[in-house]
Amino acid sequence: MHVTTVDRYAPEPGTFVHWTVRDDGTSIDSPVPASFNQLVHLAGVEAGNTWLAASFDVDGPLDRVALADAYRALIARHGTLRSSFVLTSTGPRRALRSASVRLEEQPGAAHRSSAALRDTLWRHCNDRCAPFAERAYLFAAIDRPDTATIVCAFDHAHVDAYSIAIVIEDLRLLYHGAALETLPPVGDFVDHCAQPVEFRDDDPRVDGWREFFGDQGVVPPSFPLDLGLEPGRSAPQAVELRRMLSAETAGEFESYCRANDSGVFAGVLAATAHGIRAVGGGDRVRLLFPMHTRHEPRWQHAVGWFTTNAPVAIDASGEPARTVRRAQDAVRAAIEIGTVPLAQTLRALGGLRLRRADIFMVSYLDYRRLPGADARNATHISNSSSADDVQIWFSRDDNGLSLRARYPATARARAVVLPFLDEVEQALRACAARGVLISTGPSTAAEGR
Repeated sequence: MHVTTVDRYAPEPGTFVHWTVRDDGTSIDSPVPASFNQLVHLAGVEAGNTWLAASFDVDGPLDRVALADAYRALIARHGTLRSSFVLTSTGPRRALRSASVRLEEQPGAAHRSSAALRDTLWRHCNDRCAPFAERAYLFAAIDRPDTATIVCAFDHAHVDAYSIAIVIEDLRLLYHGAALETLPPVGDFVDHCAQPVEFRDDDPRVDGWREFFGDQGVVPPSFPLDLGLEPGRSAPQAVELRRMLSAETAGEFESYCRANDSGVFAGVLAATAHGIRAVGGGDRVRLLFPMHTRHEPRWQHAVGWFTTNAPVAIDASGEPARTVRRAQDAVRAAIEIGTVPLAQTLRALGGLRLRRADIFMVSYLDYRRLPGADARNATHISNSSSADDVQIWFSRDDNGLSLRARYPATARARAVVLPFLDEVEQALRACAARGVLISTGPSTAAEGR
């Protein structure tokens, strides 16, 4: 899986095709409230659309009838694609829409340049994937004589990164003729949101969050070095994309982590902490990481925003192996703390206080473990918007370990973030050099994602 942003996406020229989803226009108010992630996302609409897109290649020319049928089946399969949000005086309200839809193909437009094609796709994603749209997604494709690209995008309220991999796998199978009933059974994300929450404010996991925040109030962590922005200000988003380790070197890095009783995620956190220390950010690094909530079999292949956040602090003092082992202990503790319901925990601690729109976070996803691994040229595409903090996504696939980082495009941020990422890369390579190549499949160690 290639992970990128839309401004870096460079599809081969072809004819852009897209479909409009039509239904009978009726909707039913749902008593199921928006999830915590959805509420936070919907409250930030003024900052611009936040959408995620999937693309992969098939033999051309495109079978447009087969793809339209596959898109209809995708809607029928995943409940979140049959829901939407309506903004009311009391906040967002969930609405349920019909599973019976028709897709109207719009006139295609041939593009002779990759940049023009990308800009057309970008514009349509921004138009269609609006948070309060009735169908907050775009179904499209790029048609060519030899190779066609299937591409679709969704407002973030309805998908997470894991879902993008699921969408690719579902569409790949459905486009090539698989019957809907032959796909793995799935639950409805709306039902996931409706599940009752059990919470006690004397839960010891709440104390873990309290210790993480300290006596400064419930303020999310920020990158510990000056990025050239005052609180409350943002800048256009800058993006750094890097292949940090080749497939072989990633195997050596995993071997090094295992030799220190740790997983790859703990290893990349240790490298991140080393990078911050190396550029003057201190020995103790605090950040959040997303982790999935797909703990029941019915959610394993379901599309939705199945994530929560966990708090972790990494001690980067001492030699690398010690930092990796400390990071693994910290990740294990964070995963346990992160299982307490987040919205209720933050409320019990006095309520979230946001100084920035973004939070300092690090994510890790091993795409070898997810659906869609067999799709050709599979790509996860995120929108490009504004930023006021540093956020990092590590991803592993058959080609190795990659990084995508977003940060504010200020001169000060560039002067800090790029050397920091250089230090992270050097730390990863130094650890890999101490390991030996292993030819195993994806790690089954508990890792945040």
